[in-house]
Amino acid sequence: MSQVSTMNRRAILADVCTALNMFCGFLAILAAGRGRWTHALWLVFAAAIFDGLDGKLARSARSGKPSDFGLQLDSLSDVVSFGVLPGVLSYEIFLKHMGVAGVALGFLPVLCSALRLARFNVLSMAGASPFYVGLPAPMATLTVCAFIWCDALLPPAIGGLRLLPVVVAGASLLMVSSLPYDKMPHLAFNRGFANTRNLIIFLFGLVFIPIFPRYVFFPLMMVYVVSGIVRGLRGGRSELQAGRTNEREGP
Repeated sequence: MSQVSTMNRRAILADVCTALNMFCGFLAILAAGRGRWTHALWLVFAAAIFDGLDGKLARSARSGKPSDFGLQLDSLSDVVSFGVLPGVLSYEIFLKHMGVAGVALGFLPVLCSALRLARFNVLSMAGASPFYVGLPAPMATLTVCAFIWCDALLPPAIGGLRLLPVVVAGASLLMVSSLPYDKMPHLAFNRGFANTRNLIIFLFGLVFIPIFPRYVFFPLMMVYVVSGIVRGLRGGRSELQAGRTNEREGP
């Protein structure tokens, strides 16, 4: 009975983290609308952390499987934090100067994240896979935010967020691609070399991104983005056909 009670508490905590993810996304949208870019970027980072936590809690509560309710709630939350938010943020900070093209580009993350999350929910019923299919929505949003942060370091000829439309379009299209991307690593150093490597990179980012966001954030995100492209070119997509993920780690 106590074990069941513990699992129920973890499931409830997972749903609370999902709600906090959505709340951070909502606050970030408000901040973006008021021109408070730094506040919005930090809130995106917080939303991603809550998104990762709800996945860990959901799996521990359900012996590796999320509830159907939790899975749907998580996806709806992610559409807000990692779909609507990057679209609004990108539009308000730069794309609005591009007229109709800026509106279309601002909508692209919303559309692609919804398509990616819907596909994730469908494929989650088909079995397990060591990879995500397509760039996860939180990582796509973090890539856009990381670029905004580091843009000031670029030479004047390409700075001033001139490359933001390319980054937004690229991250959005990668979400609906079939490229294989690593899941969030297990928090243990005895799960094999690949997990240990990814865990070290993850912990490095968790420590140094808040300290040096302008210098660390975007390079780390590009490492992750490129890793899926390289794996796809090497034939990693064939491994995806062996099974589909049903883990609630934040699609």
